[in-house]
Amino acid sequence: SEAMPACSSCFFILLTVSLSCTVSEAFVAPGMMKCSQSGSLVSRRIGILPTTQRPRSRIIIVSQTGGGDDLMKKFEEERKIREEMDAIFKNAQSDLQSIAKLELDSLKSEAEEIKQRREEEWSILGAKEAEKLTSKVDSLAEQFLRSTGRLEDDAEEDADGPGQLAPPSVVAVVGEPGPLRDQIVERLTAQGVAISSCERLLETKGIRLEGTDAVVLCGDGEPLDRPTVERLLTRPQKLRRVVLLSTVGTERSDKFPFSLQNAFSGALDKKRGLEQGLIERSRAAGFAYTIIRIGKVARPDPANAAPELMPGDFFQEDTAADVAAEASLQALLYQPLGLNKSLSLISRRGPAATQDQWDDEFLKLDGPEIWRWPLGPVPAAACRDWLQESWAPRWIKKGNGLTTPVSLTVTPLGVQLVFKPPQSGFVSFKEERDRERARDRGDEPPPGAAPPAGPAGLRQLEGGVEVVVEERPAGRVRVLRCAMGEETVVKETSERILLDSLIKDVQAWAAGRR
Repeated sequence: SEAMPACSSCFFILLTVSLSCTVSEAFVAPGMMKCSQSGSLVSRRIGILPTTQRPRSRIIIVSQTGGGDDLMKKFEEERKIREEMDAIFKNAQSDLQSIAKLELDSLKSEAEEIKQRREEEWSILGAKEAEKLTSKVDSLAEQFLRSTGRLEDDAEEDADGPGQLAPPSVVAVVGEPGPLRDQIVERLTAQGVAISSCERLLETKGIRLEGTDAVVLCGDGEPLDRPTVERLLTRPQKLRRVVLLSTVGTERSDKFPFSLQNAFSGALDKKRGLEQGLIERSRAAGFAYTIIRIGKVARPDPANAAPELMPGDFFQEDTAADVAAEASLQALLYQPLGLNKSLSLISRRGPAATQDQWDDEFLKLDGPEIWRWPLGPVPAAACRDWLQESWAPRWIKKGNGLTTPVSLTVTPLGVQLVFKPPQSGFVSFKEERDRERARDRGDEPPPGAAPPAGPAGLRQLEGGVEVVVEERPAGRVRVLRCAMGEETVVKETSERILLDSLIKDVQAWAAGRR
């Protein structure tokens, strides 16, 4: 051990001297350094005598190199880490490829859905525009036939008689359970009409709609779903009439107090959308509709059973359930003037109305009516003469204060003041071409005459005001709109001037006659 040189590795050498052993018989245990037989490194480093000059001995060398084992361990750990990292990268690459494939498939599916949706929207839009054009052409043709006397003013071809409609055979009543729906079913049953009713809109699969020819929708409560209603109305094969019970305020959702009611849930906007959907479906399918806007449904009260009706969206008071149910029955069976109209209905103090009173209330839809006033003891004939000879002629003179000029027509019951279309010296290319074609056909109008406009020479209706003086059911004055078409814009300013003047003048004239 004294002759062992110092080195970077520490060797612990165990020498076991045995006279019976030689160096060539040295054993190296597992993990030990192996020595050569002659001039071994160990022998040289220890500086001992050659084997021929020293006793035979056995050398067992045990090598414990702490630094070498650590290095091997590090190599092994690094190898394992590299293998783990390679596995992680391989898995990540596989996952990314799977995710990318899924994303591409999803984007492809979404693109197909968007393409299909756009095609459906374009198809629906095209169908709606075609329906509008067809409806407009039919309306213009009907107006032309009426103006030439080729078409009678029949309210409905299937009417049994004046003031009465052909009763439906089967009526489907759709709505939430309550006094209103019960009253409607009770009244229809009393008239001998078969009823097919359901409480909820989505439960209509259980009722037989294919054979019904009329539907009553109780939409005064929670808003009915427009797409579901439109699909529902496609099921009956011979649908002729639909009555929708809606809510007052659908056309005034931006005005107080209806704006508060509509602010949180948008219920009025949804009901307005349902009304518009019903009108569009009516034009497309050909059935007639009536929209009855009612107030908050109140319990039946004999002391508050008198109806009051106005065209459009007008009231905000409550409506008794029996009054609303009777109005639905009137719209289905007795009131041709209610076809394709919308009205507002409330109940006033008084007894239940007779059939004549209901007829008089629905008369307000003709025009529609915008004002009525009882004459009392003043003779209706005298009022009519004053109207035709004194009041009306001044509106065709210059300086009358109207923003839109009018033409005057005397009728058996009063007068008509029809607004004139705006005059312009500009002639468009299309109008000039139409004039040339008319000139070639020999249909050129005489000098100074206004050129015809619209299909078949029918001019666009500009609207007007008609004043009638009636003796029955009592002497009264009624003001209603006239010369109205689907595209006519109401001349609100001129109409208001005429109405305010008439109210003031006729009341002053009647007061002087009493």
